[in-house]
Amino acid sequence: MQSEIILNQIIILGVIVCIGVIATKAGIITETLKEGIASLVVNVTLPSLILSSFSNLDITLELLRNGFLVLVMSLFSLFFLLSAGRLSSRILGMKKETSSIHILHTAFGNVVFLGFPLMNALFPGGEALFYATLFYLASNSVMWTVGVNILSQSSALTIKQKFINLINPNSIAFLSGILLMLSGIKLPEIIDTPVSGLGQTTSYLAMLYIGGMLAHTNIKGIFRQKKGYILSLNKLIIAPLALIMIFRLTLSLLTLKIDPVAFYVVILQSGTPCMAIIVVLAKRFKADDIHATENVFISTLLSLFTLPFLYWLIENIIK
Repeated sequence: MQSEIILNQIIILGVIVCIGVIATKAGIITETLKEGIASLVVNVTLPSLILSSFSNLDITLELLRNGFLVLVMSLFSLFFLLSAGRLSSRILGMKKETSSIHILHTAFGNVVFLGFPLMNALFPGGEALFYATLFYLASNSVMWTVGVNILSQSSALTIKQKFINLINPNSIAFLSGILLMLSGIKLPEIIDTPVSGLGQTTSYLAMLYIGGMLAHTNIKGIFRQKKGYILSLNKLIIAPLALIMIFRLTLSLLTLKIDPVAFYVVILQSGTPCMAIIVVLAKRFKADDIHATENVFISTLLSLFTLPFLYWLIENIIK
């Protein structure tokens, strides 16, 4: 039943992506508009979704305990994926400018533009979004510290600049939502209604952006690139499977219990397709941005099949 729900949700999101591709090809979504949509999602609609969802959550010790486990598991997942990327890049004998992209794309997924809409659709109510935001904060922290240093060993960004990157509308919305939860204060209806309404547009806008991004990808010969398939196999299947086994064994040995929703979120976020922003960073740090674009394209298409598989696998393991 739940496997059908995730499949339906991904198909729905896929339809919106196709609309985004068509609109971009028709010249309706221009490059400027596409970047505007990305900025709108990251700075307006996603923070609205986080804030409105958190304000309606009742804080409990169980939620905080699960949240702490999610944060620890998220950080472990990210460094595990970074290690998996390093290993596979060495096995493939990649050059430095290509290996850095391979490593980062193995570790960092599209947790904002695909992960958040998917988690919110699968587990409505705000709890899953709470856990997904913790994963996002962990990902953001590692990305702008370890990730940037992998792209540029000379560390083009200062410590102050890296810290500033961690302070953004989403982290502010998260902290504001936490304060509301702890205080038990609910947003007044006159504020909650428009903020919640804005947040609900995140899924559609995010998928239109992905469609616009894929429409600009030169797919000629892209399916012949073995590196993209190997990375996708590692990122979307092998590493998440390893994480499932590691977490289940560790939780069992430590006799710890975790909310099934929290477990779903960590694994599914770890198995999201390659992060789109790395394409932009690749250009900035003179890495292999062509390889980065190929990774995003191939992994996004394959995730239509791998995410339902991961969900089905977790569902059967937890049972």
